[in-house]
Amino acid sequence: MKFNSFLLILYSEIISFLILVKIKQCLYSSRACLMKPLESFLLSTIFAANNISIADENSAEANSFKTKQLLSGSNLFKLLFGVKNILLIIIIYFTLFTNPLNAKNCLSFLPYGFNESYVHLPQSASFCVKQGKTKYTYKTDNYGGRLLNNNNANNKIQIFGDSQVLGLDVDNIEQHYLNTLYKKSNFIIYAAPNNGPYEVINFLNQNNKILQKKIIVTFSFSTDLYRILNYWNPKNFVALKDYELDEILENPFKYRLIVFKNLLLNKNFTLSRYDNKKMQDLFLNSDQDEFYNNLTKYFDELNETATNLDIGIDFIVTFPYWVYSIDKKNNKLSLDKRLSLKVEKLICNSFRNTKKISKILVSQVPETLQLKDLTFDKRHLRSKKISLINFRELCGIDTLK
Repeated sequence: MKFNSFLLILYSEIISFLILVKIKQCLYSSRACLMKPLESFLLSTIFAANNISIADENSAEANSFKTKQLLSGSNLFKLLFGVKNILLIIIIYFTLFTNPLNAKNCLSFLPYGFNESYVHLPQSASFCVKQGKTKYTYKTDNYGGRLLNNNNANNKIQIFGDSQVLGLDVDNIEQHYLNTLYKKSNFIIYAAPNNGPYEVINFLNQNNKILQKKIIVTFSFSTDLYRILNYWNPKNFVALKDYELDEILENPFKYRLIVFKNLLLNKNFTLSRYDNKKMQDLFLNSDQDEFYNNLTKYFDELNETATNLDIGIDFIVTFPYWVYSIDKKNNKLSLDKRLSLKVEKLICNSFRNTKKISKILVSQVPETLQLKDLTFDKRHLRSKKISLINFRELCGIDTLK
């Protein structure tokens, strides 16, 4: 029985490695997680094998029949023969057909790590990330802030948030949606995928010596709404520790090995992302009062932080991408007005101007967009499609009482 369990574990590890490239993209991209039927079968097989192995340890007699079925006679021979060939193919592929990966070439993933307080990009680094056929350049400061410079500007503005404000589809400052409002500034964007609102607050408190008197804090309603819940933990969504980032830039292949190792250790990384419809259902079926309580609690803490640090904040909220339903046949995004009104109500009731947060801006929501107006991962609006209005204009004075 122990031998059977070992073979099942080995089988699950090999299959895990086969879909590793898919999984590493899933850590910050939903489109990459839209698995083909074969991939879905392989993934389900992993969990089946793991579940059987665990059950064998707890009750060998109860599960012996299932195990014998999987490993009997010719099936066992085919399994071992298949594993041998799979390993050979993997070695040949990575040896002969994979281009050398280093920081001088474009990475196939955006590197970011967690330091137990917040998520950030590599520090004091320059690198390139390729999404599809498009390449994007990144340059960062000592704290992992992305630098976007305007040749005609002398001052700088610090911006905080997650991947939406980081600009996954942005290669220069003119392409960034905030450039229309802050035209005469250079940007330092302290943002990364899976960097939640409380992680931003952690950054502000820990690095208060570098803060300017006026900063921008963003709130991506698509995901930050769930990142302010008690059970949110970046450890479950970020593969790298921050001290691993420099090594990853020098040898990006190690990123795959680290993700593989974490997968084997049963880290709770998201292997698939909900599509728009499921995200809509999740929001509509959730307790709206709980959302409101968590939003006001977070906003109060942000305001308290601004007061304690004596800084002013421009607070910017971007509407969720999932207020749109996808019509793939016509390549269109159609606004779900009922859903949009619920989001709007939460925004209007949860946020308010304060002495330290004197400006609140909210992104506008056109009734229709093109499918191409989403970024490559289909989970962010392209920066050029985001325009902002004062939330008083959105909400009206009566709704703010």
